[in-house]
Amino acid sequence: MVSERAAVQCVYTVICQVSDMDRSVTFYRDVIGLAPGHVTPHWSDFKVGDIRIGLHPPFDGAEPPFSVPNKGWILGLEVDDLRALRSQLERAGAEFSREFHDIPGGTLLDFRDPDGHPIQAIQRGVSAKDLS
Repeated sequence: MVSERAAVQCVYTVICQVSDMDRSVTFYRDVIGLAPGHVTPHWSDFKVGDIRIGLHPPFDGAEPPFSVPNKGWILGLEVDDLRALRSQLERAGAEFSREFHDIPGGTLLDFRDPDGHPIQAIQRGVSAKDLS
């Protein structure tokens, strides 16, 4: 007997638990430049292409630290100006995991949000040398 299975169509929402909703909304909106959708103390989201980034307070029963940096999910964003993003992040006091680094097809920048969640931004078609 063959059981039916639902096919995954796409990633719809990536949820990140945050310790301070206002601080996190400010970071994702004002520093990274994402346009907010729904914003409340219990759920905030940002539409990025076909995906929604959801911010949520710690889930029931979760106690800090509820996330461990460099473990689990990493948010990956594509940007058109990695150098400008780095400047925005520096002004906001963001923590960088490492400098610009090349991968096939582009350059990455690794940084953390205010709760220490890792985020990676890519600019395609450039090298780290181009951005130095």
